[in-house]
Amino acid sequence: MRAEILCVGSELLLGQIIDTNAAYIATQLAGIGVDLHRKQTAGDNLERITDCIQGALSRADVLVITGGLGPTTDDLTREAIAAALGVELQYQEDLAANLRAFFAKRNYPISDTTLRQAYLPAGCVELHNPVGTAPGVQFEGQFRGVGDKWIFAVPGVPREMKAMLDGGIVPILTQKMGGERQIIVSRVLRSFGIGESGLADQVEDILTTATNPTVAPLIFGNTEVHLRLTAKARNEAQAKELLDEMEARLRERVGQYIFGSDAQTLPSVTLDLLQKRGATLGVAESLTGGVLQGFVSETAGSSATFRGGVVAYNADLKRDILGVAAQTIEENGVVSEAVAREMALGAQRLTGATFALATTGEAGPTTQSGAPVGTVWLALAHENGVVTEKREFFGDRDAIRRRAALAALDSLRRFLLSP
Repeated sequence: MRAEILCVGSELLLGQIIDTNAAYIATQLAGIGVDLHRKQTAGDNLERITDCIQGALSRADVLVITGGLGPTTDDLTREAIAAALGVELQYQEDLAANLRAFFAKRNYPISDTTLRQAYLPAGCVELHNPVGTAPGVQFEGQFRGVGDKWIFAVPGVPREMKAMLDGGIVPILTQKMGGERQIIVSRVLRSFGIGESGLADQVEDILTTATNPTVAPLIFGNTEVHLRLTAKARNEAQAKELLDEMEARLRERVGQYIFGSDAQTLPSVTLDLLQKRGATLGVAESLTGGVLQGFVSETAGSSATFRGGVVAYNADLKRDILGVAAQTIEENGVVSEAVAREMALGAQRLTGATFALATTGEAGPTTQSGAPVGTVWLALAHENGVVTEKREFFGDRDAIRRRAALAALDSLRRFLLSP
C-alpha cells in the first residue's frame, strides 16, 4: 500500500512553525507496513491544495492530510478535497449538533464561522476527533476511475492529529491490509571518522543491490555518517533477523568506523566500555575549551567513570596546572604532539584517572600558533604510556571543536576495543 502526506498551512512554508506532524505520521505508517512515497507542503491556497490532492491520488493508494480543517476562511482542506473529487460540500446536521453541544456545555456562543466545520465533501464521512472540535474527513472510493483510494484529513494541532491517527486511521488501514500486512522496521548504524562518500564507496554494491533490507547513507549533525537499514517483514522477529544479517555484512566491511546503533552516542558507548573495564577518565582541553567534557558529562551515568578535567587555554595554565614543561612549549609550540602528550599525562596525574584525553590545536578563524586552522593533536594516556594522533579538520570554528572532541572520544573507544 502506497501513501503520501500533505501538510497544509502557509505558516509551514514561511518557517513560522516546524512540521513535526509529518514525521509522526510517517513513523506510524511505517509501523503497519505502509510505504510512504512522498510528502508535500502547501500554503493556504485552494488551487494549490487541490492540485496536491489530485497529484497524490494519481500516484498513491492513501493520502493523509494534516491542517486546514479549522473554522476560518483560510482553512481550505474540505473545499480542496471536494474540488479534487469533483463534488460539492454538504451540510451535516449531526456534525452541527455536536458542535452546538460542545459549545453549550462550556457556555460559549457558537458562530456561523464555527459551523463551517459541519460541512463535508459529498461521499465523505466524518473521521471522529476525540480531543477537538474540528471533524476529520474520510473518503474511500474511486478517483478518475481507479478504485481503492483513501483520503484521511485531520487537524494540524499535533494533539488532535495524533489522537485521530492512532485511534482512527491506523486501525482502519491495518484492517484494510488484512493478511497482506507487513511491518517496516529501521535500524541506524552510526559511524565516525569517515565521510559519507568514503563510507558509501566501501559498501557501494550493497547500497545499489540490497532490496530487503535497503541501505542508505546519510549525514548526521555534520559529524557522523549513518547507515539506515530498513526491512519489511511479517513480524518483528523476521525484521530483526533481516536487519541482523545486513548489519553483519556492513560491519565486516566498515566495522572499524561503526561505533553504535540507533540512540547510542559516541560518548555513551565510550563511557560504557570504560565502566565495563572498571576504568576512569580524565580530560585536558585546549582548543576544545570544555566541549569534550561537555559531551562526557551530559551523558547519563557519566559520574561512574568521569573523574574531571581541566580547560587550559593559556600556555601558563598548561605549565602550572598540567605540568607541561616550559621547554616543551618553547621548542614545539602549543599545537604539537609533545604538548598534547604532556597535557594527557598531566590530566592523568591530576585526576587520578585510568585514562586521560588531551586536545590541542587551531580552531580558527585565524591561526595563533602558525599551524594551519583545523590542525589538531590528540593524546591518550593509558596504563602503559601515551598514544598520540594528528588530525586535520575542516569547517568553521564550532565544527572543528566538536569534531576534535568526538575524535578524542573515538580514539579512546578504539583503544578500549583493541586486542
